[in-house]
Amino acid sequence: MSGRRISTISLLVAGAVALAGAAGPDYFPLHLGDVWVYQGSGTRGDSILVLEITKTAVFNWRWYALLHGLPGQDYWLHIAEDGSLLAYDPDRNEEKLWYAFQAPEGEPYQTFLPEVCCGRAVIQSRRAAYKGPIGEFDSALEIRYPGVFQVGIERELFLPYVGMVQRTQATGGPSYATYDLIYARLGGVTVVSAREFSFSLTLDNSIYTANLMPPIDPSRAVPLMTARLTLRNTAEPIQLTFPSGQTYDFVIKNERGEVLYRWSDGKAFTMALRQETIGWGERNYVIQVRLAGADKNPLPQGRYIAEGWLTTMGTRAYAASVGFEVRHVY
Repeated sequence: MSGRRISTISLLVAGAVALAGAAGPDYFPLHLGDVWVYQGSGTRGDSILVLEITKTAVFNWRWYALLHGLPGQDYWLHIAEDGSLLAYDPDRNEEKLWYAFQAPEGEPYQTFLPEVCCGRAVIQSRRAAYKGPIGEFDSALEIRYPGVFQVGIERELFLPYVGMVQRTQATGGPSYATYDLIYARLGGVTVVSAREFSFSLTLDNSIYTANLMPPIDPSRAVPLMTARLTLRNTAEPIQLTFPSGQTYDFVIKNERGEVLYRWSDGKAFTMALRQETIGWGERNYVIQVRLAGADKNPLPQGRYIAEGWLTTMGTRAYAASVGFEVRHVY
């Protein structure tokens, strides 16, 4: 198993045996907000498949998660005690088996997974090799679907605690499509990513509250913001040129576009041209800001915009912005 793409997925897969209970590892996470993005290829051309868990609900005292993104409709899913994945139809009040993840290898079982011909599935291996955009692994669960002719899913690969990483299906006549996982966000954490290059701005909240209930001193009720600028590179190394010792800057603006705060104000930087090579990994720059005006009291209630960027030479090429709100409580 290789961890060259991102270390979190390697840790998850490597720890699957230790974490697995009697039902074995979880091959289909169902956290609210989970997202899987697949890059398609094949004779039908490139395409993108995006699956996500958009809702949760309880039916008949059981907890279900709504899977969105498959062709045709959304599906309510539930993990049974034996680790199987079941789909529930509220209109008919019935469950149907999609995946029997703990079935013995080589023994066919009946499945009602959409786009599967003949309703047959078989676990081919629990130690299958996989090589794709997210890396190389030797611990994939391989499921095959016998009897597919012209249209239908032929093969799927799953990683423990990650989910499906590859699907191959016939799409009519001699044409086929293969979908490989390129990004997944599970349990609120990005654990899978193919090669990518990005710059982002993250705030620790969307609403900052100033508690102005007396007898609190208004200046002591100023909310604190933590902002993080992230330059992420899992592709080829790049070289950035800076005209000074300053690497980044950060401002807060009101809705009229007026700058109320600038991180670099009052700071001194060397005036020397420099170059920096950004290789594999992340560069994070963290700023803490007291959301106060010139009078040292909390900013007025309203909406604001935070902006951050790298101070490279030329056009502002690495920049991001995000809105937030300030509220007062009396």
